[in-house]
Amino acid sequence: MTAVERETRETRVRVEAVPGTGHATVDTGIRFLDHMLTTLARTSGLDLTVTARGDLRHHIVEDVAIAMGTAVLALRTDSAARYGERVLAMDDALVQAASGQQWEQPGW
Repeated sequence: MTAVERETRETRVRVEAVPGTGHATVDTGIRFLDHMLTTLARTSGLDLTVTARGDLRHHIVEDVAIAMGTAVLALRTDSAARYGERVLAMDDALVQAASGQQWEQPGW
């Protein structure tokens, strides 16, 4: 399991992620963001616990994304460190992501 806490003047965020069954417990105070994180957990097989509070929706979304990225990066294996690509249909969207470089831990 990886746990990431991010606290700024505007927000307080906690993300816990572990490879599992896709179970999610999400409470950001933003229903659409809760829905998207729950969908991400279900489709990725990650068990997620996310809590967030903040002053503005923009700040909450931004800091949840930073914490999620940090948590997912911490879970990656060495075999996934160099290259990766994925195309995934989620609800009414088709998402494509690709990486061709070594990832480094961000300095947040």
